[in-house]
Amino acid sequence: MADETKQFFLPGDLVTIRQEIPNKPIMLVVKKISKTVITRDHTMNEYFQGILCRWFTVSGELQEAIFNTKDLIKL
Repeated sequence: MADETKQFFLPGDLVTIRQEIPNKPIMLVVKKISKTVITRDHTMNEYFQGILCRWFTVSGELQEAIFNTKDLIKL
């Protein structure tokens, strides 16, 4: 098993997808996305959803998506 250290991403970081796929985009980290859930006993719990990233396609279209931190690597 590989030694995996925790990777933290900050707004403005340049990242790409960890998997080897053709035409991997270079993306800009926008922010951390969390979800707030109110339980039956009226307490609020915040859950981490992922990292919001933006990038441009080869045709110049702006794209945006939320990624799991395990799927990203810093450049």
